[in-house]
Amino acid sequence: MRFSHRAAILAAITCSISHPAFALHRTPVRALDGYRCMALDAPERVMMDFRHPIPLQSEPRDDAPSLAPALAVLPVATNAPPTNGYVRSMNLALRPGWVSTRWLKAYDAVHPGMTCTPYIMNDGKLGFVFGRATQ
Repeated sequence: MRFSHRAAILAAITCSISHPAFALHRTPVRALDGYRCMALDAPERVMMDFRHPIPLQSEPRDDAPSLAPALAVLPVATNAPPTNGYVRSMNLALRPGWVSTRWLKAYDAVHPGMTCTPYIMNDGKLGFVFGRATQ
């Protein structure tokens, strides 16, 4: 009976440690070179249309397949000019894609006084560091 008690305690500890609440806290590792933050700035009817979200597309053209909905804040390549009205970006897993410039604005134009820098996080995925602009 003592063995069963120990096994139960060990199982409970193992389950609690592997629970997502104990997962590694995401922290920024390095800035994502060659990218800057942009923000989606579309009318409310466009932003709230969950059946047809602004897409991250596989190619810089209107009829290209959608990879995922575009992030509200997204990294945009600074070293690649727009192509066919699209800019190079990526999803949270760092998979490249293209977003229409139609609904994009500079991050600080949409969020005055705030800063944003795209980062690679300690889990190898995309993240952002937000702050306040200094005067």
